[in-house]
Amino acid sequence: MLSTRIKTTGELMSIALQAEREAIRRYAQLSSDMREAGNESVAALFERMVIEEQEHERLLLKWMARESIPENTEIGPISWSDPQVSTTYDDEACNPHHSTPYKALAFAVHNEEIAFRFYTHVAADSDNEEVRKYAEILAREELGHAALLRVERRLAFHAQRDNSLSEPVLDPGAVHNEADLLTAALHIDRYLIEAITRIAAEFPQIGTLARETQQQVRNNENALSDLAQGNSKLPGADISNNLALLEQFDAKNREKPADPEATLQQLDIYCDRSFAFYDAIVVKAADESTMLTAQRLTSSALDRIGVLKQISESVADIEEVRQ
Repeated sequence: MLSTRIKTTGELMSIALQAEREAIRRYAQLSSDMREAGNESVAALFERMVIEEQEHERLLLKWMARESIPENTEIGPISWSDPQVSTTYDDEACNPHHSTPYKALAFAVHNEEIAFRFYTHVAADSDNEEVRKYAEILAREELGHAALLRVERRLAFHAQRDNSLSEPVLDPGAVHNEADLLTAALHIDRYLIEAITRIAAEFPQIGTLARETQQQVRNNENALSDLAQGNSKLPGADISNNLALLEQFDAKNREKPADPEATLQQLDIYCDRSFAFYDAIVVKAADESTMLTAQRLTSSALDRIGVLKQISESVADIEEVRQ
């Protein structure tokens, strides 16, 4: 595993540069593989990712030149892993005969998650204030890249399902204070628990996630109760109206037959969506308490994404053995 004990900004930025170059190489190869197999839609998607990563490389070089940070040429191609994020790539995303735009985007999101975790650990482990500052900026950049890819992944997922029903989304603009945020978090967690309950018999390993989510519900209920004491206007009308639309949509979806594997995939999408929602609150929060709560919820959402990814991979391994 690539060490997070980085001593200089030159070493850190050179690692970031090599990571972008490795992404360019890998996406270019995948694009070529897809095109050779006649999978044009995914080939075009990986080709676009190459262009985006080349732009990231250009911006890194410009940043390094502006700050007079020399590239460490002794640092070669980057291959990193993180104990909190699975590094087993989705084989189907790389298989030209089975890949889809959704799987290709999931693969790209996974890469950004690993990079985000790495830079976060560098920032936490470093005693060098400058290295810590640069690592935090790089982590935030990777988080932004992942958020954009998640939006596209959700669109690809819904296009794949040919879902004709217009789906409302959580609106960060409807959150004006900590009580609004806690109310949204309770909606998210209760939906998660209800969905987990429907598939717990099929995926018993998801039980731990259910218990942790139930504990978070209790904690957030208590926190919201404390905030709302003596204030009948909490939560506000904006978030209440937003959640009412979501609840109507969820109620219609519950009428459809539940397929366990499809529900597991939907849970993964839902956790991605909540992660992006909380992260947007961190950026726009008007007060420190709301920002800190959003940071805690963002971390929790990322942990859930990791758990669901591991379950999905174990299911895929079982299916491969059966075949």
